[in-house]
Amino acid sequence: MDSYAKQWLQFAFPLYLWVVIIVIIQLCRRYGKISRLMGSHAVPVLSTLFLLSYTKLVRTIVTVLHTREVTLHCTNESVRLVSLWYEDPNVEYAKGKHAGLFGFALLVTVFFVIPYTLFLLLNPLYEKYLSNFKLLNRLWNHFKPIIDAYSGPMKDEYRFWPGLLIVARIPVLLSVTLADSFIQSQHFLLSMLSTVLAIVLSLGYCFGGVYRKRMNNVLEVWFLLNLCIMAFLSVALNEDSKILIWYNTCLSVFIVTFVLIFVYHLHLQLSHMKYYDALIKKLFKKKDEDDDPLLDITEPYLTVDEQRRAMVPSSTDYFRRESVV
Repeated sequence: MDSYAKQWLQFAFPLYLWVVIIVIIQLCRRYGKISRLMGSHAVPVLSTLFLLSYTKLVRTIVTVLHTREVTLHCTNESVRLVSLWYEDPNVEYAKGKHAGLFGFALLVTVFFVIPYTLFLLLNPLYEKYLSNFKLLNRLWNHFKPIIDAYSGPMKDEYRFWPGLLIVARIPVLLSVTLADSFIQSQHFLLSMLSTVLAIVLSLGYCFGGVYRKRMNNVLEVWFLLNLCIMAFLSVALNEDSKILIWYNTCLSVFIVTFVLIFVYHLHLQLSHMKYYDALIKKLFKKKDEDDDPLLDITEPYLTVDEQRRAMVPSSTDYFRRESVV
């Protein structure tokens, strides 16, 4: 498979997932059985797919629009400058079969990448000013569930934070995609990543936490800090073996944290089911029964005479009680 076909596949797969989820959402609106089966998760799933495919689409667009200039010296001593596609120098840039790919990349940029970025970054302004116009307010109500899926966990004054994180990805994506042609130093890429992460961490600290729940703030700082440590160590260390050790260590931390988050959310989802709740109670009850000792060995052993004296008080005990009275 050549580079031309690969770039088409990079566009096709996210669009295929979008179409599937959009069809499911429309079916949920028409048929109650499908709506009850899917619950209220269709729109958040679509929003998550938009966010996950954003990075892939931007990188694919940059790859498609990337060009190289080649100077041809002809036999008649004339010089001709030819634009070729960087991924495949055998394909002329924006001509022939590359013209369709070039045009589709521009369409995705104009109708998805730019509106999606501005939509997330400036949604507090849209929500504040578009609500004053009746026609625009109806249009906004169609997109509001998507915005709530992103900005719901944020405080009201920081609902722009998802858009800011999207914008922070762009310089890193451009640096990684154009590294082979314009940027030859790997340290520059890592420095760019470290700078972006440091800026995001600093802004989050200055805002005093952008999420309503403190745990979400802790998790975001935890992931960004680990990523920042990976970038800094890759710049500071020169030996590949040490870099690989630290990289695997930080990656293991990411994976363990992700697994814990997944298990926690799975527990929250299953806790609403009766059989799961009954199973948990049964396990804890069995554990409590196992912890209870049948015989307390800490108590001293009493003989038969000592047990009888404890049951029947002696005359001295009567005397002491009467004297107290």
